[in-house]
Amino acid sequence: MKEYFKQIFKHEYWANLKVLESMICALETQQRAIEIFSHTIATQRIWLDRINGNETELKVWEVFEPEIMLELLEINYADINKVIDNQDFDQLIAYQNSNGQHYTTIIKQILSHLALHASHHRGQVVLLLKDHVDTLPTTDFIFYVR
Repeated sequence: MKEYFKQIFKHEYWANLKVLESMICALETQQRAIEIFSHTIATQRIWLDRINGNETELKVWEVFEPEIMLELLEINYADINKVIDNQDFDQLIAYQNSNGQHYTTIIKQILSHLALHASHHRGQVVLLLKDHVDTLPTTDFIFYVR
């Protein structure tokens, strides 16, 4: 399972970089695209903080400048790899969501959620980039592994 998650998040990192590069190179980047992509990065950080038992000051819909997005992508990817390398995938994590509700979830379900969540929002951002970039980024997993 460790190698599976390594590959999934290596793809995610690659795909996120492609989308961010397209956003930076776009003739015009819609504010909504920036908000959605920022949300993807912020929520990943929030979940990593939950897994590691750290307090977070980030908001779920915090908005970042592209340079900060790139920096956070790098930090998040390094921290995800630490989780994959060092944590028990079946470890139960207790946390409080952004609405103050308490839950418990195992790490492998959180990791699966993070990958699916990012994929969903990357698709939204790419749709918003249509007509604003010369070539839309191709981020599907199969293109990554070919």
